[in-house]
Amino acid sequence: MSELLAAAAARLGSPEHLVERSAIARAEADGVSPEEVLAAWAGGTAPPSGAPTPAAPSPPGDAPTPPAAPAPPAAPEAPEPGGAAAAPTPEMAATAVGSPPAPERVTLAQAHRFEAVITGATAGLTERVGASLPRWLTVLFFAVPLIGLTYLIAFAGGPNCGPGGQLSVDRLTGVVENCDGSVYEAGGGAGGVDVRALVGEGSTLYAAPSSCSSCHGASGEGGSGPELAGSVLDTFAMCTDHIEWVSLGTDGFLGTGLNTYGDLGTAVGSGGVMPSFSDTLTPEEIATVVFYERVVLGGQDVEEAVFDCGFAEPVEP
Repeated sequence: MSELLAAAAARLGSPEHLVERSAIARAEADGVSPEEVLAAWAGGTAPPSGAPTPAAPSPPGDAPTPPAAPAPPAAPEAPEPGGAAAAPTPEMAATAVGSPPAPERVTLAQAHRFEAVITGATAGLTERVGASLPRWLTVLFFAVPLIGLTYLIAFAGGPNCGPGGQLSVDRLTGVVENCDGSVYEAGGGAGGVDVRALVGEGSTLYAAPSSCSSCHGASGEGGSGPELAGSVLDTFAMCTDHIEWVSLGTDGFLGTGLNTYGDLGTAVGSGGVMPSFSDTLTPEEIATVVFYERVVLGGQDVEEAVFDCGFAEPVEP
């Protein structure tokens, strides 16, 4: 068979393994042996089709008329260099590429059920007909939104706690927390000051009726009075100036001949009337609520504010 296969391959101008596969398929379809098909192809004639049919007896003296030889099969046309591949026709069988029990041949309508099929059996061309996302990309589609949602839940107000990015105070329990949610640990701080107690007391004074929050907002967002959150340090760089303004208010400043207040030179009375708290709060209470405004709302460093507002004296080296 190898000699017939080589001769047929040379005759058709195709690789031997492809010619062999084609001969076996043709033999199964016609009910003959592959050797007969190869012999016909090697000799340039068509292979016999089906079992031979006995010839009808001829009258005596008449020579039997030989059957007309069928035309030899046309050799497969080679694709033109650089040309586009011909579109498969409905008659073209497509061999499925996949794991068993995928069929050897499928129709064009069935081809889309498989990830890839061989659309040119003789040339061995493989065509992808299915589409699927890589597993890592699918995981990424679910992981990224989940990470973002977790971040929003954990840091609803941003990565820093408190309007100014420093300590946060629970209004109901009075618990002072760090930006990571842990309870602020007092003791051993700057100058030995109990900052937790200081911030807690300042929060109570700030939220008291007819006090700071009634004009400046519960979180220092502003109202009838100016905004404090994130901007109070721009107005009062020094805690002593801040304490003086809260103590004297609009009338006290005008009574002493001062027409502006703060580092920005804001005109007294331009932001509304600032009441004087020197009659309702002690100097220590005023310093405490100012400390709260500067640390929790303004974002000043805790240790810096302890010394700036006079709660401790720096230790000389």
